[in-house]
Amino acid sequence: MIYTAIDTFYLTDEQLANSPSRKDGIDEATETTLRIYGCDLVQESGILLRLPQAVMATGQILFHRFYCKKSFAGFDVKKVAASCVWLASKLEENPRKARQVIIVFHRMECRKENFPMEHLNLCSKKYVDLKMELRVTERHILKETGFICHVEPPHKFIPTYLAILETPPELRQEAWNLANDSLRTTLCVRFKSEVVACGVVYAAARRFQVPLPENPPWWKAFDGEKSEIDEVCRVLAHLYSLPKTQYIPVCKDSRMSDDESKDMTKEEHVLKSKSDCRSEVIGETCKDKDRNRDRNRKRDRDRDMYRTKSRDSDRRGYKHF
Repeated sequence: MIYTAIDTFYLTDEQLANSPSRKDGIDEATETTLRIYGCDLVQESGILLRLPQAVMATGQILFHRFYCKKSFAGFDVKKVAASCVWLASKLEENPRKARQVIIVFHRMECRKENFPMEHLNLCSKKYVDLKMELRVTERHILKETGFICHVEPPHKFIPTYLAILETPPELRQEAWNLANDSLRTTLCVRFKSEVVACGVVYAAARRFQVPLPENPPWWKAFDGEKSEIDEVCRVLAHLYSLPKTQYIPVCKDSRMSDDESKDMTKEEHVLKSKSDCRSEVIGETCKDKDRNRDRNRKRDRDRDMYRTKSRDSDRRGYKHF
């Protein structure tokens, strides 16, 4: 990954309590549910797109950062999750085409919302609109994060910490799973990755009843504090107590929100006009293909009919002879 700036995107509890979603009347439970739902979309789509875990971790952190700046009422969680996956795949040098991301999210939406599993026609206006929305939302993410896309997930610290502490091998997988689950919470925008890594190591050790040195405390060697580690464990415990999340429609407009319409730049208008032109060209191309296919079918039918008539006439001539 290309590092563009230092990792300084952290918020206080007061700032999170006064998030843009809260100001728009969305309660804490709904915001938490939508955050978890969006991160689940990022994780599941990454698996379907065969992306490494680093891409999914980057996408989820970008997702949380964006909704610290914007409201769920202004930007639909599904569109933002798709754009985060697309942007993260490019940042982590495992790029996927926009077509692949759109198709995967379309299939997931049909399955999760019990919609008919229909094929998404790449020549349709719906696909062109989805592609335009994917690009526009990606630009909003870059704009709100100030193009600071440096992400440092806690996963990279876990092997080092466990090797220094000389823990048993089974602790590594448990700590890794807890680190994956921590990305579904706001821990990534509250604490540094080193602190989150200490928290998941501590939680994994408690679960497997593995003693860790406390005199002196082991977390001091990794720039951690006991209060912060306890908070990480508390947030993870609360996460596991929540039921399975469902999509909650809180966006004001399902097609184009007020914030999107207000913040759309001149370049995005040009992109939309180009997409419309491309849609018309694709539509004409598809019509030409349909006409050619019908013409070829008619020609084949006429040829088969001519051959049948020729065989019949030959048979009648043979009988007469």
